[in-house]
Amino acid sequence: MHAVVTLVEGNFLSGAAALYNSLVANQFGGIFVVGHRGRDTLPKPILDSMESLPAHLPRIEFVQAETPWHFTNYKAAFIRRIFDDHPELDAISYLDPDIVVCGPWAWLASWCRHGPAVAGDVNWRIGPNHPTRYEWKALLRTVNLEPHHCPETYINGGMVSVLREDLPFIALWQRLIEELGEGDNPLDGVGDITAWRQGGRWNPMHTPDQDALNLAAMAWEGSLSVLGPDVMGFAQGGPPLLAHAVGPNKPWERRHLSEALRGQPPRFVDKAYEEHAISPISLHSTASHRRRTLVLKAAALIGRFYRRS
Repeated sequence: MHAVVTLVEGNFLSGAAALYNSLVANQFGGIFVVGHRGRDTLPKPILDSMESLPAHLPRIEFVQAETPWHFTNYKAAFIRRIFDDHPELDAISYLDPDIVVCGPWAWLASWCRHGPAVAGDVNWRIGPNHPTRYEWKALLRTVNLEPHHCPETYINGGMVSVLREDLPFIALWQRLIEELGEGDNPLDGVGDITAWRQGGRWNPMHTPDQDALNLAAMAWEGSLSVLGPDVMGFAQGGPPLLAHAVGPNKPWERRHLSEALRGQPPRFVDKAYEEHAISPISLHSTASHRRRTLVLKAAALIGRFYRRS
């Protein structure tokens, strides 16, 4: 059995619900696990809807996560916990709650058969001869690890998919977060990452979880399944399979008309989110969803003629 897991705080539950809807639309049949800091921190209407779905739909399990760390740095530990709690699982895919699945689940689920599956970031090109790669090699040696891979691609931390047999990769990722993660930024930052992350790419551990994941990919002795940045919509190559709304401007928060008039039309991920915001979990009433869809179309029309360069 294959589980999809995610971690949410506050209104990110809206994203998790749309993620679940998109999985169901693409024939997902496993367990959907939502990590959170406490039920009272989540929007009650959406929580109630997620807990009252018909029995024939994929099961949703809510798990309270006790950690002082920002959830972005807790992903590896959470994946390991869910594997421990569910011995029946053969594979786990972690997906950020601001991702919408836009391709057949059977194919997406197969990626990890070739090794831990990861995908390129928006700033995806850090090749073998990039100065940061040399810094990462030096960091690995400080914790008695050697590089075995040197990918062309800088990996995004929003999707990691592994078979149980490759669980040591997740343990390696967690170890690197714990041992090297606080080199440049705190592990216990609060709120949106942009509010507490300091520095830039000149810092080898600028983004603790993501840079640690890239280090783990280098130090891993087994095979890897590395997809390009097009998978999340960060580069051209066809419609994204895992549309990812990176940054602080989330689809459930956007004001599409006013933003289109400022030259920021709806993105592919905004349209995908709205498409999957109604069933089987209803994030809005039917009338509200119809209104939001019309606004989205109007904003997209404005975007055809006016956008910020």
